[in-house]
Amino acid sequence: MHPRVAVVSAVLAIVSLGGCRTVTEPKPDSTRAEGPTLQRDASALEARPVQPTTEGRLANTGLIIDTFATRHWAKDLEQMPSAVIENGVFRFVPYLSYRADRFELNIYGDPQHPAGVEIGVYAGKEATKEEIRTLLAGLLQRPEDRELIRQLSLDEDELVRAGLTFKVTPPTDDDAYGGWWLSIYDVKAIDRARASDEDMRVITVTVPKEEGKAPPKTKRSRRPSQSPRVYVPDYSREGDGYIRTDSEDPR
Repeated sequence: MHPRVAVVSAVLAIVSLGGCRTVTEPKPDSTRAEGPTLQRDASALEARPVQPTTEGRLANTGLIIDTFATRHWAKDLEQMPSAVIENGVFRFVPYLSYRADRFELNIYGDPQHPAGVEIGVYAGKEATKEEIRTLLAGLLQRPEDRELIRQLSLDEDELVRAGLTFKVTPPTDDDAYGGWWLSIYDVKAIDRARASDEDMRVITVTVPKEEGKAPPKTKRSRRPSQSPRVYVPDYSREGDGYIRTDSEDPR
């Protein structure tokens, strides 16, 4: 029997408005300038949060993890501390990391609106890589995206469609550290998800080295420093920054 993986889902608040008067606004005067109204409308549009291109094209975080957990090799699935990535496209981008045997799942950005996802395997055979591709294809909501991911070379490749990048990273790449990776992400959303220096002080902790003890397990694809920083497991995006959701925000 496979252990269940606890997944924290976003709570959707439904606000109902009642007892409000119906206000009939006067018809606009033809002599009245429309500039201010247009400016207000433009400001309202600008204030709306920009969702990643993955929204509506990739399954939500809970379904991604649940689907990953159903695989025969995921019986020992566990969430691991996510070591801070200090270079490359995922530099300072918070993420959730799950590991099972030789497999790893990483979900980048706001867990409620992920900017990207990747699955990696260490010493994976061609059949295993194909299984990972099939898994990710099943999480894509649009047939055009599913068709594109099937066109990727499993050796090394990168394709872009309508704002989404589909990438195969071979174990020989500098940032692969021995793993083979299939990633789907929105470059612009990844940039928006990048944490500021102030955010990093809030949502990361430094893992102390203890004499005579092995270093804690962290994401194997990114080599941690001597005293690695890891992201806290409970965080969310609020406005332009991140907050901790475990009631220990130091700010």
